Amino acid sequence: MTTTPAPSVVRSLRQSPRAAVPAALVSLALLGVNVLAYGFTVVAARLLAPEAYGELAALFAVLFIGVVPMTGLQTAGALTLGRGADDQRLVLSRLHATALIGAASVGVLGLLAVGPLVALLHLQGPSTVFWLVAVLVPHTLVGGYDGILQGSGRYGRLAAVASLFGLLKTGGGVTGLLVGGTPQSALIGMAIGCSCSALLGWIVTGRPGLARGVRKHVVAAARASGALLGLVLLVNLDVILARHHLPAELVGEYAVASIFAKVAFWLPQGVSVVLLPRLANAQGRRRLLPAAVALVASIGLVITAVTAVLGARALPLVGGGEYGDALGGATWIFALLGTLLSLAQLLLYSGIAAADRVAGIAVWCAVVLEATAVEVLAARDRLTVLTVVGAAVGASVLLVSTGLLRLWRAHVAGADEQPVVAAPL
Repeated sequence: MTTTPAPSVVRSLRQSPRAAVPAALVSLALLGVNVLAYGFTVVAARLLAPEAYGELAALFAVLFIGVVPMTGLQTAGALTLGRGADDQRLVLSRLHATALIGAASVGVLGLLAVGPLVALLHLQGPSTVFWLVAVLVPHTLVGGYDGILQGSGRYGRLAAVASLFGLLKTGGGVTGLLVGGTPQSALIGMAIGCSCSALLGWIVTGRPGLARGVRKHVVAAARASGALLGLVLLVNLDVILARHHLPAELVGEYAVASIFAKVAFWLPQGVSVVLLPRLANAQGRRRLLPAAVALVASIGLVITAVTAVLGARALPLVGGGEYGDALGGATWIFALLGTLLSLAQLLLYSGIAAADRVAGIAVWCAVVLEATAVEVLAARDRLTVLTVVGAAVGASVLLVSTGLLRLWRAHVAGADEQPVVAAPL
């Protein structure tokens, strides 16, 4: 029995606008959500007193970790639907039940963490943490709906849900700041916005029901969350380490430069989102992943090249004339870092789809390696803006190289196992 190999991502994008348009829509939606998030931090910094803004920033750091289960639910759901099912309605109901279980679990864990967080963050009371949990619960549920839309190929609706989520969450937060002028009021507004987003997500997804038999879906989401938590830390670790070690006057420059890394990381996201359900199939991984890696790398390298051409003008263009003294024309290194992290994410998705635990372990090893390198440089008094980002780039290069080597080996093994049969015209 012979099978027809799936077309490559590049060929699909060239030959069919139906493949390119969803990827572009999802990329723009995700990029827009992140722009809104950055905009909210600017508004909060201007409206809140420094002490209050510091409290909100600390709570957002907790929020950042707390939304990892959302991504795990989305990834596991998309892969489950990507494998296909005889009774899709039953699978959708089980995935919906899994999302509700995930959201409830996040809520319970959040409530258990109220006391420790109040002490750790030196808060005046537990009320702000309660509202933080109220943000996380619907936030997690939205991830389940995103996974259903992603796995079933409804990318237009996925882009709409993501955009509405960003607008309602950020709009609610800004409204809360304007009305109450406190971190708690901002979280109340966000909780309302996220709850409305969850309701809209359920409606747009088709109002899925509930069904038993969710154990394997819960386990899959938990495993994906563990690996993705390592990636989340890796993507933001350099900024955290820079804030901890560098002088205050350099921290701001590093933060502005990291925007180039975030752009290079987020811009190709549509490729990963559209590709992820197809990675559930082993043959799909062998056929599609190499071309997808090349496509993501090409997008990132274009961004890196443009940043390099801008040279010393790149940083002032984004942050203003007071930035750029420390980096000069080296801002392109941050764009390169974002490209490497985007490739690492794509390869990690492939590892999760293949139930490859090594992929998740490799990400956590990269986190440890980068943190260790920065600490060693700090101990030797050799820490600068360039050495911090250099450590991040070095760890990312090793991670991506390991992933590409494993991808090549899997591709060769697959080619040896199955003969390549030309697709019919």
